Amino acid sequence: MTELEFFQTMQRAMDTQAEEIWDMVHHSRTEGYRLRLGEVTATELNFFRLRDFWTKRVYVVTNEPDETVTGADWEWLIGHGDSWIQIRVQAKIMNRSGRFAELGHPHSTGQQMERLVNPNIEDVTCRWMPLYVFYTAEPGAGTVVPRKAGCSAQLASKVRTTYGKPPANRARLTSAAHLPESIPWSSVFDGLVTQLQSGRSLAEIIEKLALRPMPADAAYIGDFWDMSKTAGTCDRALPTYVREIVRRENDEFDEAPLTRLEVTATTSHGSERPDKGPFTNVAPRQVDTPRRPSEDDSGSAQSSVVTRG
Repeated sequence: MTELEFFQTMQRAMDTQAEEIWDMVHHSRTEGYRLRLGEVTATELNFFRLRDFWTKRVYVVTNEPDETVTGADWEWLIGHGDSWIQIRVQAKIMNRSGRFAELGHPHSTGQQMERLVNPNIEDVTCRWMPLYVFYTAEPGAGTVVPRKAGCSAQLASKVRTTYGKPPANRARLTSAAHLPESIPWSSVFDGLVTQLQSGRSLAEIIEKLALRPMPADAAYIGDFWDMSKTAGTCDRALPTYVREIVRRENDEFDEAPLTRLEVTATTSHGSERPDKGPFTNVAPRQVDTPRRPSEDDSGSAQSSVVTRG
């Protein structure tokens, strides 16, 4: 699979999943329908759909244990060698009244939103972007939501502007206030796919982007992939935790086998359970995150999974 085919296939999988999330939100929010569907469940279903799109150069990292620090539920890390770019994502699901009730969490301070938009600068790569992904559907949204937009992406900076500095007016939690100008989450990668279609390699694209910070006042998600949209240059080192995620050998896109599956689990009390160590040289598309017999859904886990697309 070429780089272009990889991302185009991933986008199709994202579109399919967005339609399924639309259906799930629609049914679970319809009056009298007794189905509970929460944000965490929807996110886990999304990760399962994208299980074949975690590779040597495209990482999906779940951030649940670190959410209080990063403000993100997950992030994409895309790159090669020492050149990496980063997309941090916080997900919110529409409730029965058509609102994103947890958008300002915690509601007294909105710290999650602030941490997402304004992280410690040493904790992110030079080129990074914070996003919200909204799980939504009709009816109830107060605006047209195509099924392909069941997972809708919006710049976190725009979401914060609409919401207002916390504590903000609760009326600003409405879907109708935040969904306009959002895009299907698959379209987050349109700018990258366009460049791959023009003949550029993924390594070439990332090399040119990695040291060019995205402007804080960027107007569109697509600006992330535009090399002319920059706030100067940056030469700081990759964050330590990013280095830990992406350390590897033999990372040519077309040749690298699955080389590592790492899972660090924490109990509900925050203490780490012993890790069984990495898996090595496992055939692609045949790996599931192992579930320890003692682990239950009350704990949280951070994982980085490296497979071939």
